[in-house]
Amino acid sequence: MKKTRTRALPVLLMTLAFFVGIGYFVFNLSIHAAEWASMPMNDHLSDNSGLEHAGTITDRNGVVLAYSENGKRKYHDDYTMRCACMPVVGDDSVNNSTAIQTAYRSDLSGYSFIFGLGQPDMLKTGKNIKLTIDGNVQKAAYQALGQFKGAAVLYNYKTGECLCLASTPTYDPMNKPQDIETNDAYEGAYINRALSAAYPPGSTFKLVTSAAALRYIDNVENREYDCTGSDMIGGKPVICYEINGHVDLKEALKTSCNSYFAHLAVDIGKQKMTEQAKKMGFNRTWKLDSIETGESTYDVSKATTHELAWSGVGQYKVMETPIHMAMISAAIANGGTPMMPMLVKNVSGDFGVPAPDRQSAAAEQMMRKDIADKLSEMMDYCVDNNYGNWSFSQEVNVCAKTGTAEVSDSGEDAHGWVTGFVTDEDCPFAFAVIVEHGNSGYRAAVPVAAAMLNEAVKAVRHS
Repeated sequence: MKKTRTRALPVLLMTLAFFVGIGYFVFNLSIHAAEWASMPMNDHLSDNSGLEHAGTITDRNGVVLAYSENGKRKYHDDYTMRCACMPVVGDDSVNNSTAIQTAYRSDLSGYSFIFGLGQPDMLKTGKNIKLTIDGNVQKAAYQALGQFKGAAVLYNYKTGECLCLASTPTYDPMNKPQDIETNDAYEGAYINRALSAAYPPGSTFKLVTSAAALRYIDNVENREYDCTGSDMIGGKPVICYEINGHVDLKEALKTSCNSYFAHLAVDIGKQKMTEQAKKMGFNRTWKLDSIETGESTYDVSKATTHELAWSGVGQYKVMETPIHMAMISAAIANGGTPMMPMLVKNVSGDFGVPAPDRQSAAAEQMMRKDIADKLSEMMDYCVDNNYGNWSFSQEVNVCAKTGTAEVSDSGEDAHGWVTGFVTDEDCPFAFAVIVEHGNSGYRAAVPVAAAMLNEAVKAVRHS
């Protein structure tokens, strides 16, 4: 009898594990079925599948960006608006995994647990989605990017609402180019670069190095250095764009002195630089509602002294997404803690029943408040004494930092960056712009930021 019980025990445990597994699967199926059915890798989805009678997508002002009529998906009447909003709204396909029409297809199409996406037309109750983006701000950023590939982000650092997530190249979702798969002009058109693409951040990363220095080095604000245009660190040169002369931390950020920040990174060390980068959101992804971003990375684990030095100025193995860059500026503006960006303002109930607006939540603290306040002061100094506030806006006060990220040994065709925020209480906007191969953050990225900012301010103050 004892032997029988001993033999039966494993069978009972296996049976119990089986039923627990079945229960876990059924639970997850009931919770995630709609999400799983609408995933881009579902081979049963095709162009316009599930969108023939889908709900309406509007911007924050109620402007209709996508809707269904007579069994077809249609978009805004204006060609430029359609192109500008495509990276956020998406087209009829599921090629853009971060687009609303892909990520929220089950809501838009009226997914049924019984019928799935194949629910009879008479029973479909597609939901409507109101976005946080402002179509006019999105359009302004898209037009300012012009023929360059790149991205522009602007969001409210008090509420988390994204007013702009522009990305180029893009295309007209109503007239998809026949050569989109072969024409280099459309390379990466299915990717929203604002969310998914990571780039070397160049001198904008000096904000992270500054935060680390303020955290770990006593009296670093008064640390001085004589920049001669280049310096030997780790046996190899670190070169500045010009001779910056006698600089302290604030002046070094204004002049973007590579030598100063390279020395800082070495003195702070690998471990503490990594700790601060991680605290500020590197080596992880973020989520906007249910949409996951790309990963920003900082890895100096195998770096030489020279490579560690270059990491302090945003080169070496440092990569950052535009949305994350905007979050760092938001953290500085918001006392050290950013609000989580959000894209979906609300999703209606069945049959278009109105739903309350969603609320964002605070992300993890990126830095102490005293450090955020000091960085804010330094970024304000950069604008007042280098770029000029007029470069961004005549109506609001801007704090910012530009960057030029080298992507070739020759230093040519560098990417242009700018990130920053507005200090005016009624326009709490944080932003980031990347212009691929724009060569200069000031010349290429600042005008895009200005166009985006001025349209956003107009929407708040002159609507």
